[in-house]
Amino acid sequence: MKNFHKILIFFLIILDIISFYLSLLLLVLIRYGFDFLILKQHLIAFTIILPFWLLGFFLNNLYSPITNQRITSNAIKAFIFGTVAAVILFYFNPFLKISPKTNLLIFLLFYFSLFIIFRVIFLNNYLSKFKIKVLVIAPDEIKERILEDFKHLNFFEVIKVTSNLELPLVKDVALILISRKLVNNIDFKNLKKDLLELKIPFLEIIDFYEKNLGFIPLEEIDEYWILKEIINPEIKFYSFLKRVIDIFFAFLILIFTLPFIPLICLGIYLSSPGPILFKQKRVGKDNKIFTLYKFRTMKVFKDLGIWAKDNDERIFYFGKILRKLHLDEIPQIINIFKNELSFVGPRPEQVPIVEELNKKIPYFEVRHFVLPGITGWAQVNYKYARSLEESKRKLEYDLYYLKNKSLILDILIILKTIFNL
Repeated sequence: MKNFHKILIFFLIILDIISFYLSLLLLVLIRYGFDFLILKQHLIAFTIILPFWLLGFFLNNLYSPITNQRITSNAIKAFIFGTVAAVILFYFNPFLKISPKTNLLIFLLFYFSLFIIFRVIFLNNYLSKFKIKVLVIAPDEIKERILEDFKHLNFFEVIKVTSNLELPLVKDVALILISRKLVNNIDFKNLKKDLLELKIPFLEIIDFYEKNLGFIPLEEIDEYWILKEIINPEIKFYSFLKRVIDIFFAFLILIFTLPFIPLICLGIYLSSPGPILFKQKRVGKDNKIFTLYKFRTMKVFKDLGIWAKDNDERIFYFGKILRKLHLDEIPQIINIFKNELSFVGPRPEQVPIVEELNKKIPYFEVRHFVLPGITGWAQVNYKYARSLEESKRKLEYDLYYLKNKSLILDILIILKTIFNL
């Protein structure tokens, strides 16, 4: 039962593959009738691009256990990704003997329709009947937070949240979650005996959140957890390889953007008086202060060390365009060359903001154990933080990254960043 969500995700993947080949079959029948040779040619060609479609679905969170209210818009982005892969294969591979233009259009219409229909049927009918019923044993002060977090999960339903260690009799419970704060309680020995007798699987809340929600709840960690999971020497090979990749892609970006840099500088010069580059002190690895470089997108003002706002009136029109296209971040490759910044890592914050958050958020300083990044796990999974509470939530995603950091996770973050542009 602990891995039931994996079974459901596997079912979704199978459903998408069936929809894929069913759409292909309909395409061939409509265009050519039942011609086995043509069907075989199309099966070979389309099977090659199938992994790209599945990758697009994955990167757009269409296999996530988290409830996705934007399934149609995310599906559109995933289909664009798959279509681009198909066009590259069909138009630039001279060995394929199929007619890509009309065929691809018909296939897309069938596949998108079947995808949406099957997903809606699955989510509205099948999933609602087979949600895993969960009993949560946790302190009363985090009860509301747990109930709110579970609203975002597709596969689980909270039956009850209680702080009573005398195991409540709740019908059809398939999984029990236990807070680490209660594990050391003397009554836990009796609870453990009850769990063994009932043979109901159980997890710590912190492990469940990490596995299914992609972040570490601050309420569930302590100094020992930080020492055990975060404060470990980085694997030298990982650090070296990540540094090599950072430098390589920084050079690549510099080469590709070099022709546009004079135009960007001219646009800033004509739009707003002041310097071309925006410089700001940020807190980096080991709490070292460094100067972050960006193309200026705001009118010249005294740096107050405050969070930026939506539709900030300080941003001039050309600056909005630069921000929308993320072109204002090009000068950050200077920080990458200076080893002050990586492509992936926790977002570097302003010095006054860090000083404030260090006082108000426990373990906030932990995020400075690694190089900050242009993008990161928190950036692709949560909105821009503009308050104390939002900064707490982003820290929870940063803790997940610090615990699980690897080249695979870094690549996943970069791919998700590209899709979120």
